[in-house]
Amino acid sequence: VAVSARMLTGLPFPILCVPTDYEAEGLWPHLHTDLFCVANEAMAETLRPRRVPEDRILITGIPASPAFSRDYDKATARASFDLPEDKIVVLALAGAKLPRPYVHFREALDELLPFMHRLPNMQLVIVAGADEEYERRVRREVADFGLGNVTVLGYVNAMAELMEAADVVICKPGGLTVTECLCARAPMILLGRAYGQEKANVRMLTGAGAAMAATTPRELLDTLRHISEQPASADAMLINASLLRRPRAAEAIAKATFSLIAKEPVHDARLRGKHFLHFYWGRKPAHTR
Repeated sequence: VAVSARMLTGLPFPILCVPTDYEAEGLWPHLHTDLFCVANEAMAETLRPRRVPEDRILITGIPASPAFSRDYDKATARASFDLPEDKIVVLALAGAKLPRPYVHFREALDELLPFMHRLPNMQLVIVAGADEEYERRVRREVADFGLGNVTVLGYVNAMAELMEAADVVICKPGGLTVTECLCARAPMILLGRAYGQEKANVRMLTGAGAAMAATTPRELLDTLRHISEQPASADAMLINASLLRRPRAAEAIAKATFSLIAKEPVHDARLRGKHFLHFYWGRKPAHTR
């Protein structure tokens, strides 16, 4: 939208792009963007073949709240949520305002519950978010199975502190979610089949050894069993993830923004000569990629 406005008006306002995944989507790279603030060197490498000049690429990381980078005391954090100190705490982020993307995620957790008896040294914490109906249903299932090692929470404000209380986080591979986990030093199990940008996130994180991936309930159970028997595997993910952490990304992006604003605007008369083509599929407008 910003690029379109500059092309149509000819006004030389600066444009800074911050992709919030670990691979640039096809529509992001544009010759009239002044600066791309990207997650890492691998992402920068995907922009160079698309004719993005080197001086318009800045590796900053993806911004996240400073709360996720603070140092919390794990024992205090666990006490805040009434979690045991002598178990491996596994946090499952299953809540969202729009539950549709989490349908399969929640189904996998539903199928996992009957087998939690086999993981006595683990405490599973399921965050249902603002979905009260889902929270009530999971609480009933936990009670029906008689599971003492499963905790169900509703909406949580202190998510950063809860991540500190956990040893492993089960989550979808969204760019902001995995960035928060990286900043919070929380090893991840990326659950579900990933598509598009999320697939790129899975590829990057598992390739770096910073996360494990599970696409089915059986794979999730096997992954948890592996961590239960080999806790050092979670420590290994934590060490590998330290190479990807950029907890001060927001600060770096803010500095880059002010530097961009301070530059003398470049008036390019060619911008006003640009026009957009409208593509249609039948009678409906279509976007080209």
